[in-house]
Amino acid sequence: MSQTLYIATAQGLEQSLPRWQQAAPLALDTEFIRVDTFFPIPGLLQFGDGQGEALVDPVAITDLSCLDAVLGPQGPLKILHACSEDLEVLTPMTRHGLGTVHDTQIALALLGEGLQVGYQKALQLVLGIEIPKDASRSDWLQRPLSQQQRDYAALDVRHLPALYAELKARLAAKGLWAIYEAECAEACRLPAPADPELAWQEHPNAWRLRPRELAVLRALTLWREREAVARNVPRGHLLKPPVLFELARRQPKNIFALAEVPELNPRVARREADTLLALIGEARALPDAGLPGRLPPPLPREAGSVYDALKRALQPVVQASGVPLEVLWRKRLADRVVLAAADHGIEAGLAELAGWRQPLLSPPLADALQAHAAQLAAWGDQRRTAIAGA
Repeated sequence: MSQTLYIATAQGLEQSLPRWQQAAPLALDTEFIRVDTFFPIPGLLQFGDGQGEALVDPVAITDLSCLDAVLGPQGPLKILHACSEDLEVLTPMTRHGLGTVHDTQIALALLGEGLQVGYQKALQLVLGIEIPKDASRSDWLQRPLSQQQRDYAALDVRHLPALYAELKARLAAKGLWAIYEAECAEACRLPAPADPELAWQEHPNAWRLRPRELAVLRALTLWREREAVARNVPRGHLLKPPVLFELARRQPKNIFALAEVPELNPRVARREADTLLALIGEARALPDAGLPGRLPPPLPREAGSVYDALKRALQPVVQASGVPLEVLWRKRLADRVVLAAADHGIEAGLAELAGWRQPLLSPPLADALQAHAAQLAAWGDQRRTAIAGA
């Protein structure tokens, strides 16, 4: 039976570092709270080396900078399951980012088990192990943690090394290990911070707005992005996407009109009225030369036939490589390729391919896109016409 160590002092943490540095690999998990904050608040850090587990208390230990020795590039290989949110918690504890991270959820996806297999199901599928879920949504900032919470947290890393070892063997047997390493290198890192100046372009309905309305959307979205970070509150606690759209469309001129905007939080309307009205007024007063251009509309529904054709064209690649289509050709990548091909030509669409996917996908997609070149060009013309008609 493995032993679980609870570490709540800086000295205890320092003493554990040499052991973790020797782990091959080091299993990690985090428990955190992110209900009414922009940034996650760490509640517990779990470490496992296959011999035992350690639970590190980030509430009690305020300086975690020494963890860079194991979390950073100089540390051991780190394994997690569904790592995207954990990366947000762990990366700030390092000087130069996390070192090599392998995600067992990605391994399961490559083996055809689906894109979002949870940890409990993964243990069931691969190792035949059942673990409880009873503490998954508990308060990880409360102190002291209950024994149930500690036991649950330890289980999250106890079986992870064995799970990883079995998945590694299965991937190697299918000739997928190199692709797995490449996919983890791409996926298991925090994306570059988005430019808050351009956040307005990500609004799903921005394309419906005229230039002056877009100027309002741009100003309000930039304010929301900056204030959410500065105040450490979720974006939606300030202005939700539907509210941003309505404010841009209605452009209220006084507090009474502001209060009539659907879904606008009354508290935000009261506290931020002067700021919001000033931002709207400034955007409304911009000269035409200072207005943003319209955004193109999405592709028509008929574009679904092109998406289907591209999927069919990739079936031989799926058969030859053993990589499931849902991993090989994700929706976001498909959107980027098709939109770029429509707007700028086939070569621009193919230029969206990168990494290990590029040599696999480029030849069949080039032929399939060329077969629909006329239709793609027509849709691109429609998108440009919609912008020009602003």
